[in-house]
Amino acid sequence: MRLRNTIIVLVLFAIVGGYAFIISHYSQTEATQKLIAVKQDDIAKIELKYSDRDIVLERDKGKPWRLVKPVGADADQAQANNLARAIAEGALVRTVDDKPADLAPFGLKPPTTTVTVTTFDNKPLPSIEVGKATPIGFNTYVQLSNNPAVLLTEGAFAAGMNKTVNDLRVRDLMAFKIDDVQKLIIARDNGQSVEIDRDGDNWKIVKPAPSPADDTAVRLALGTLVNARASDFVADAPATVNQYGLEKPHLTATVVLKNGEQQSMLFGFKQNEQGKSGIYVRRGERAPVYAVAEYVMTGLEKSPLDFRDKTVVKIDPEAVETVKVKNSDGEFTLKRAPVGKWDVIAGGKTSEGDIPVVERLLNQFRDLKAESIVADPMPSAQPFGLDNPALEITLIGKDGKELGMVKLAKISVKSTSPPIPGEPPNRTEYYATSSTSKAVYALSDFSFEQLNKPAPLYMSKAPAPPLPQAASSPAK
Repeated sequence: MRLRNTIIVLVLFAIVGGYAFIISHYSQTEATQKLIAVKQDDIAKIELKYSDRDIVLERDKGKPWRLVKPVGADADQAQANNLARAIAEGALVRTVDDKPADLAPFGLKPPTTTVTVTTFDNKPLPSIEVGKATPIGFNTYVQLSNNPAVLLTEGAFAAGMNKTVNDLRVRDLMAFKIDDVQKLIIARDNGQSVEIDRDGDNWKIVKPAPSPADDTAVRLALGTLVNARASDFVADAPATVNQYGLEKPHLTATVVLKNGEQQSMLFGFKQNEQGKSGIYVRRGERAPVYAVAEYVMTGLEKSPLDFRDKTVVKIDPEAVETVKVKNSDGEFTLKRAPVGKWDVIAGGKTSEGDIPVVERLLNQFRDLKAESIVADPMPSAQPFGLDNPALEITLIGKDGKELGMVKLAKISVKSTSPPIPGEPPNRTEYYATSSTSKAVYALSDFSFEQLNKPAPLYMSKAPAPPLPQAASSPAK
């Protein structure tokens, strides 16, 4: 009985296995037939003809695409390559009518688009005439110039062939690497300008007055410039640029590269067309006028103070021997003790300091930075609350000399804008000044609160005494 069952199972396995083999061997996926036999990399020229425009793209072997009609301009390589790929991969779904009596029902009299490609070896290829979409399904009617039949291709093909010049033009306006920039100059129409030079791995402001620059602010400005994209192509060869505000631009941003090459972008008026909000720009003295998003000019329209290094004070924590603190609670001192410890002296008493908390305070002075520089020099301490600071911290070195002193203020300012329901009518602002600068800085609330701690928070928290152990009951 067992032998018979075993034989039955083996026979069934043989039948199933044989069937699977036959299916896998003979059920080969039919290769998709293409509209025209061409490879993407072999296409040298693409012509797109519409009822209202002609567009021609060309390239030499191994070279980038260029627009040659209706304007001569660099092409967006991604867009051009996608177009060539769509043509090469255009699939023939099926034949609708071998000899149609009328092409109008298919949207092919006249076609919406005629696509013609030329290969590097000038291989003869038919043009593809694109009609309308099918009433049911997601296909499009097409016809080849060497065949009277109406064919079907995938619906995406028609959308991929529907291009404007602006779709295919490169939108990059400036081409440089930030690390290759040696100088950045931003000039305004009011005569004010700022010039920033590379100083090794850092940046320094040269004009209007020499000072260290904020590396992050400079790199953000350069990033804004190099990443600017044309949102609109306004005029390729304008007779005048006065109407765009580019005869005397509002702002000019110039970069000078290490090899001496110079690139500039000029910013003019805001676009006045309905539904558009860009800013008119041009590259140096080149003819074309473009538009860019408003944030591009906003990211560059900065004052010298915006580019200044915003370090309030910079002190090596290891060089600090004593920290004197004055705040609303009174005065206390943090002083180094033997074996890497700290003492907290407050109210005539000395307590052991909480080492991590003290060191965290000192590390903030390693490179204390503000959010912005409000004024330099500070015109008056009173408007910023620095005539009566909420906090004053003095750091003294091992030789007893002052390393630096910082004053911090916290003031309430009445909002001038209409109040928002549920929000307080006043806002709190935080300011600082230091003995190493004449400037007044704006601080974040976080920076202020991290520095404004009372003496007890710097004291070591003695561990709680262990709980008494309950007496064990005698064994019974």
